[in-house]
Amino acid sequence: MRKFAFVVLAVAFLVIAAGCENPDTNVKTEKTLTINEVTVHYSGDVSLSEAKSVLSFVRDNFQITGETDVYLSKNGDAYTVEVTVPYTSPDQIDDATRFYVEMMASKMSQDVFGGSKSVLKLVTGDRSELLSVESRYSHVNSGTIYVWYAGVGEDKAKAVLDYAVSLVGEGPWDIIIEGSNPYNVKAVSSFESREEIGDSENTYRQMASELSQRLGGNVVIHVLSPEGKEIATFGS
Repeated sequence: MRKFAFVVLAVAFLVIAAGCENPDTNVKTEKTLTINEVTVHYSGDVSLSEAKSVLSFVRDNFQITGETDVYLSKNGDAYTVEVTVPYTSPDQIDDATRFYVEMMASKMSQDVFGGSKSVLKLVTGDRSELLSVESRYSHVNSGTIYVWYAGVGEDKAKAVLDYAVSLVGEGPWDIIIEGSNPYNVKAVSSFESREEIGDSENTYRQMASELSQRLGGNVVIHVLSPEGKEIATFGS
């Protein structure tokens, strides 16, 4: 998927403000980690290595255009990451960005927190919440072809990934698989409407048929627009 449109300066510098503990109240103060224009604020049970990983994730997956604050917290085994953005209202967030953030919440869970539940939030400079998404999917990938899966085993996701690689060779391409018999396979496309699919309809029908053999059950292909909206379905 494309980076979030909201890279980073070439020369990095690192600032760590170690948290102090008040001996009277036993309350830890906030710690910060800064590289270039991204600052992660963290405290409590969050480790420095986790803060570094979150900072790298934001830097690699978000297009940073100015100073950006990230707030990282942990409650039990669940993590919350708030990223400040230059929006002032939820209405300013387009559907493509919302869809991207949904996928990134799951990617962050697996890549940064080892599969622990995580919540990714977009917030204003004063931390007013604009968008909040919980992690939902696991993923497997080959280069920039990603298969996101929920409710199915990793073996099924890998079968879809192997098929996708054999079909297109390389990405970027995002595919989501959920359920079983029928397996709902959602393929993100560059098409904005059903009318634009044209001759590619045959490819999607073939995809439904061949994946049904690989997965051992009925498959329904859901063609999604870049915004994550369903524009067509094809069954096996």
